[in-house]
This record gives sequence, C-alpha cells and structure tokens, in this order.
Amino acid sequence: MLLATASARAEAPLKRSRAVKELIREAGAALDRLDVARARELWGEVYDIERSNVAMCSMGQLDLRMGRWEEAVVELSQCVEHMPAPRTEVERRLYDHRHADLARARRRVGEVVLMPPPGVVGMFVNGRGVKDGSRVYVRPGQHEVMAVGQEGQVARAGVRVEAGESKKVPLTFDKPAQAPEDHAQPPKGASGPGAPGPAAPKGPPQGAGRPGPDLRIVTTGAVASVGFLAAGAVSLQSAQGYAQEAKAARQHAQLMSTVDPAFQPDYDEMVDTAASGKLMRLLGTSALIAGAAAGAATLVYVWLPNDAQIRVTAHGAEVRVRW
Repeated sequence: MLLATASARAEAPLKRSRAVKELIREAGAALDRLDVARARELWGEVYDIERSNVAMCSMGQLDLRMGRWEEAVVELSQCVEHMPAPRTEVERRLYDHRHADLARARRRVGEVVLMPPPGVVGMFVNGRGVKDGSRVYVRPGQHEVMAVGQEGQVARAGVRVEAGESKKVPLTFDKPAQAPEDHAQPPKGASGPGAPGPAAPKGPPQGAGRPGPDLRIVTTGAVASVGFLAAGAVSLQSAQGYAQEAKAARQHAQLMSTVDPAFQPDYDEMVDTAASGKLMRLLGTSALIAGAAAGAATLVYVWLPNDAQIRVTAHGAEVRVRW
C-alpha cells in the first residue's frame, strides 16, 4: 500500500470519485487484516472504474502475493510499461521494486508464442481464448494450443514449457480450406459454356471437436455396466440366502436352549453366516452403483455433442463443451 500511495503521488494526479476513494480505503483495511484476496477484488473494482496504472500495478502485486503467477505477469508487464521515468529517489525505488516483482513472476511461468496460419478467427490455449499474436503465460508443464479457421479448419499442437522458458508454437491446419482436386482440369471434350466448373468440396471441413463416439469405448462401457449390474444382483441374492440361514440358525439355537438349559448353541456359525450376508450385501450394493455409474458415463459420452473435447490426463478426465 505504501508503494501504491507513492505511485499515486508520482503519476499525474487523478480526480477520483468518492466511490473510488472508498474502495481504496476498504482495500487498505483488507490488507491490514491480511485479507489479500479481498484487497485484490477491491482494486479490480477500482480499475474497472478509472483504468489507472496505479490500480493495474496494485492488482499485479496482490496477484503475486497470492501465487497467481500468470495474472501477475500480465498485470505487472502493463504496469512497468506505463510507468513514467523516475525523477526522485522514491520513484527510483518504486520503479526498481516493480521490475523486480515482474522478474520474480516471470521466473515462475512459461511463455507460449502462437504462430497461427492465415485465415484464423480464433485461438485457444488449454481451451481459453487468446488474442492473435499475443504472448500467453502458462504454468510449467504440458499445454494444448488450437486455432480455428474461417471455414472450420482446425490446427492443434501440444507444447511443454518449463518455468522461465519461452517457446514459439507454429500451427498448421489439419485440412486446407480448399482441396487440391477442386482446381482439377475438366475432362477432354468438356469445354465451352456447358463445361463443369471446379469441383465442390466433398464435405464439411473438419470441426474442432471429436469425430464421433468411439465404438470401443461405448462397447467397453456397456459391457462393464452390464457386468457390474449382474454381479450386484447375484451378490444381493446370495446375501438374501445368508440372511435366511442366519435366521434359521438363530431359531434353532433358541429352541435348543429352551429344551435343554445346559445346551450351549454354536453361535460362531450363526455369526459367521450373518457376517457373510452383510459382506455380500455390501459387495452387491457397490457393484450396482458401479454398474449404474459406468452406464451413465457411457450414455453421457455417446450423447456429447461433436464439438466436445475429451482429454485424459494422469489425474483424471477432462471434458470441454463449447456452445
């Protein structure tokens, strides 16, 4: 907050409204309570109102404190770009401090520079839209980039970047907008006004999503669902049999105790039978739940729209649907 105050004095004075002054006061109070997230939210509201470099620098510093490295790099880059040249010692310290913050954030992220083919109408990094020619800051690791052309062509590529590394990613459409056979010469004798023109495209361009449900996945899901459901039904049926045996053993033990008070029934067998029944009931219920889940997942996979993207990672599966 001291740096933000010094920056406000160093830059051209702003005629702030009462609402902006109140937001800045609340942001300072939030920092006093060590509520960095609330202070970042309030400075974001200030920036939405006045679009000042002071607010941008404050957002960058707060995002840096919260470990939001990608956002901090973008904000601090814009911050230092619009900072005036320092004229006093205070301004020099502020200038050096913000450049140090930017360098610190840059060491935590990787940089992806997209090189799309001509005719691009949209570009995406990990499913998030980016501007043409922009540098995208990402966390270290594997990332997916994609570009979409005017006629639905798709260019995809995977890139792995390390912290502090910058990589250029050239993209090429999977299928050109116009196939080479479209310019084929007409057959002999087919000249004049009645000659056929260029061949029409043979089908719609390849879309950005999956071509359709994979029959192997559907078959595996259906078989797994039926298998779990059948195993669950058999286990529950066995559990019912164990329950009847345990009931009969309990009645027999009670009867023998009445006839002969000195009779000690074999309760171990009765207990084992009851425990087996509970175990089979638990296994049957679990199998039924697993079968229902497998069936539901298979149906969801079949009914997903064609522009859905499914990506399996080491931590699970990710499904993205665009509409």
